[in-house]
Amino acid sequence: MNKRRVVFCIIVLFLFASIGCSKKDDFIPPAITGFTPKNGTMGSPITLTGTDFNTEISGNTVRINDLIAVVTNASATELKIIVPEGAMTGKISLTSGGTTTTTADNFTVTDFENKFVVRGLCVQFDDRGFINGYYTGQVIQDLNTFESSLGHTVAEEVSLQLDEMKKIGVNTITFELRTTDPGWTGGFEYPACNLHVVLGCEYPFPTQTEITNLRALFDLINNKQIKIMLWLNNTHMEEQPPSNNTQWISAILNAVKDHPALDLVLFGGSTRLVDSNGDGIKDQCGTPAEAPLYMGPSSVPANYVKWAIQYGMTLGLPANKLSAECVVGSYIIDAESPSGPDTTGNHLWRTVKVLKQIFDDLAVPDNQRTYAISFYQQRKCQDARGVPCVDADPSVWAEETWKNVFEITGRNNYRVVAVEMGVSINDPNWTTEQALESHIKLIKRYGVAGGCFWRWAFFQNSEENDPTLSTPVKKRGLAFDYYAVKDIMAKYYLGK
Repeated sequence: MNKRRVVFCIIVLFLFASIGCSKKDDFIPPAITGFTPKNGTMGSPITLTGTDFNTEISGNTVRINDLIAVVTNASATELKIIVPEGAMTGKISLTSGGTTTTTADNFTVTDFENKFVVRGLCVQFDDRGFINGYYTGQVIQDLNTFESSLGHTVAEEVSLQLDEMKKIGVNTITFELRTTDPGWTGGFEYPACNLHVVLGCEYPFPTQTEITNLRALFDLINNKQIKIMLWLNNTHMEEQPPSNNTQWISAILNAVKDHPALDLVLFGGSTRLVDSNGDGIKDQCGTPAEAPLYMGPSSVPANYVKWAIQYGMTLGLPANKLSAECVVGSYIIDAESPSGPDTTGNHLWRTVKVLKQIFDDLAVPDNQRTYAISFYQQRKCQDARGVPCVDADPSVWAEETWKNVFEITGRNNYRVVAVEMGVSINDPNWTTEQALESHIKLIKRYGVAGGCFWRWAFFQNSEENDPTLSTPVKKRGLAFDYYAVKDIMAKYYLGK
């Protein structure tokens, strides 16, 4: 190689190096000079001001306490972001062009104000002095019956217990009606799966006494300035065409649809028979409880709920008073684990996702949607059933659960309410009292419209001997004596 070529190569290399250095020297790292507001709730907007921001939204990664925030607008001097679900108070950081800058001050994540509206209680009235009851169907069937052991009617007894609930701040109760089999007073056994008459209203034709007294019960509760969330748990979801379901639902809803006490109707239940182990054989009675939306959007229960909500609207009820319960906080469901042939796609589904799909299919406007949540706190992996799971304390898993709910629903003016809240298993390490306090704090933090604590009283005296059961408010018996959870409820419900 001659001298001239060597010199030429050196010059070329120098030029490339100079150009590279020049480009690097031209990059000016962004700087955050301020942000407004200084505090806000999850889902609220923040404006960052500063210099040399990337003008492409994708060129800016913003975090609040390590949680990534959505950037909605970007200019050289201003970024607009949304506080992410689950955010905690902390500094805001911006990563752009390989460099990270952080605010000097914390952004404070606040609770939602004036959102804790529903201060509720899941209610089965205590048949004081008797070993079990009152069951909900029994209440409406015997509403005007004189109770010699108490010296007054069932209606007067209900009134007394409502007064006690009012003293601890309750303004909403749940009341369940199941599809009962006329004249049946036996057990709930496979394969007949008949439901006792005291558990609800006769199917498919509620009696005139049941309908008349149901309306009277609503009047009584309304006189106490208490609202009702009405569970309609139907164990005939599979019926096609739904002529009997139409008869049963219309008889009940036409009696109460215009009543001022009615807050919400919740369609639940199951098919008459279910496949318990995924082998395609119906080998068990369906449970008359929350609709198993976890079976997926094309499952029989989801199709029933969609039909029932639509039918309720044809009867004149507004969409915001029609919903179904979403079971959350169950890891095996949230992990969308493999399941049997009755589920959509042979796996479980997140229930909030399925209810959202139902609302979408029915074109229910955002401000008319009510997401009803059923949430019993437990350790994260308590019901993992062999599905890989990294365990977490109930409080940590509860926080993650609410974060997951709002990541699915978004914050488009929906109503989200915990129509059932409690603890899965009462445990010395996580008691009913701790779970209730945790529920209420998270409800305020996430802007949930309130909740209904499970429950007013045990169904029967024998339950008081089981320490694993969630502790109710009232002790069974003639006296109005209470468990410790009553004080937690009063503290938050009365704002003390």
